[in-house]
Amino acid sequence: MTEPIPPSRIARELLDAMNASSGHFLHESGHHGDLWLDPDALFLDAGRARAWGSMLARPAAACRPEVVCGPRTGGARLAELMAAELGTGCAFAVRDAPEGRPVRYRLPESCREVVRDRRVLVVDDAVNAGSALRATLAGLRDAGASVAGFTTLLALGGAAREIAGREQAPLFALASLDRGLWAPGECPLCASGTPLVDRLGAASPRPAAPPRPKEKDAHG
Repeated sequence: MTEPIPPSRIARELLDAMNASSGHFLHESGHHGDLWLDPDALFLDAGRARAWGSMLARPAAACRPEVVCGPRTGGARLAELMAAELGTGCAFAVRDAPEGRPVRYRLPESCREVVRDRRVLVVDDAVNAGSALRATLAGLRDAGASVAGFTTLLALGGAAREIAGREQAPLFALASLDRGLWAPGECPLCASGTPLVDRLGAASPRPAAPPRPKEKDAHG
């Protein structure tokens, strides 16, 4: 179930606040996309960020969370604002990227104690492919928490809805927008030769790898 707060003005404000830019970008999930956002910039205007957190907290209160938790890389700031508004506990998950292994998010021991056997509202500032949200959810499960619902300022594409639907939990978003997001072998920007920009590693633009040819399977 999705509970949007729809005004397009908010979507424009969020994109402006995150210095949205178009192009060909590598995302943490490994996908390629045509939109890049700087979520850290969301919180440079503390008053505006507090107002957005309050707008999300009002409908999210209906799912009766006991703790609000988000990934330390961005969602945790929103979690703090919403926890203060809701009068709940607050926790965060830390990004862990061992060499040669998938990125995961783990809860520090102090946060594990806070969420254990509690209903947790899982928060991220913006959800694109949903990798940070999924990894935070996995960390919460490992700590013994249950999910009360999901919230985000900006839901890009359908990943946030899919995650919430799979958990049979409500999703609250200030705004939802479409965007292009593709597996590397299916990326039309790679196919057109548009240089791929890796801002995750602060690398300079590099030529895109050509797409892999699609293989036919038994289903055609």
